[in-house]
Amino acid sequence: MSRLRRAALALADRGLQTFPCAPKSKFPATPHGLLDASCDPAVLERWWASNPEYNVAIATGGPSGVFIIDVDGPEAETRLRALEVVNGTLPASVEVITGQGRHIYFKMPPDTEIRNSASKIVRGVDVRATGGYVLCPPSVHPSGRRYCWSVDSADKIAEAPAWLLALIASSAAPCATPPSVWHELVAAGVSEGSRNDALARLIGHLLRRYVDPQVVLELAHCWNTSRCRPPLAGDEVTAVVNSIAGKELRRRQEAGRV
Repeated sequence: MSRLRRAALALADRGLQTFPCAPKSKFPATPHGLLDASCDPAVLERWWASNPEYNVAIATGGPSGVFIIDVDGPEAETRLRALEVVNGTLPASVEVITGQGRHIYFKMPPDTEIRNSASKIVRGVDVRATGGYVLCPPSVHPSGRRYCWSVDSADKIAEAPAWLLALIASSAAPCATPPSVWHELVAAGVSEGSRNDALARLIGHLLRRYVDPQVVLELAHCWNTSRCRPPLAGDEVTAVVNSIAGKELRRRQEAGRV
């Protein structure tokens, strides 16, 4: 029996509804994907007998009673740590090392609907819950890296802290970016690859709140020097501020609020 087949059966024995994905892929191998997820050993045996190399996926949310925090890489880890400094450390729980980050498992809270979201808690930290799924060990990521249980993994799936549930709940509605996102952006900063996007977001946030453009320019240069790794060229920061300030001026003229 293949490792993947054994894993699917073991997860199902713990009440986690599973289904197969194509080998080395996140693409479902059944007609209805996560809607086909099952805990029935006979069903699982039939699937993995047809292809022992199928990846193993868990249908998250209501079906399995768990939701997943997907931390997508080092920068997302930094942002999550900044949230923990303010709100408290996440409890030890079951964790999986993925192809480019980690999954943290939490119990679905009673009488609370949690659905999928992307970068709503903080950028790079997604939620996989009702209507979603995740691959689990020993599945193979498309990159070729095998999912594995973290050495820091706890024996049991923990209950999510109240502050995390509050952030997820507040992110469910289409509203403005929560203050915590700006707090962690200013505190933690960004690395190469995210600097321009983060700078543009920060400048736009300040200008939309009618901070004087010259003050925004000075703040942008200070943030770039102290929080970007490595800092952008000074001329580039100035160009971004001028560009966004110009757009904001046109917006105010159209709205009659110059």
